[in-house]
Amino acid sequence: MGALDCFGDKVSAFFIGLLLLIIGVIFIIISFTVLPVFGLIIAIPALIASVPFLRTAFRAACEYYGW
Repeated sequence: MGALDCFGDKVSAFFIGLLLLIIGVIFIIISFTVLPVFGLIIAIPALIASVPFLRTAFRAACEYYGW
């Protein structure tokens, strides 16, 4: 596999992870100011879901699914 074979996968995983991370942070801020319970209900799963995407984006090797 070449250096750019999985570039699209890594970029898309990075942007999805970044988007989920930003959504989580925004809802944490909202939970402290406007919507205490609803903000945390949205923020915690968004932050947890961002971790695997960001971990995949910064992994050195590409994932191969056998297709």
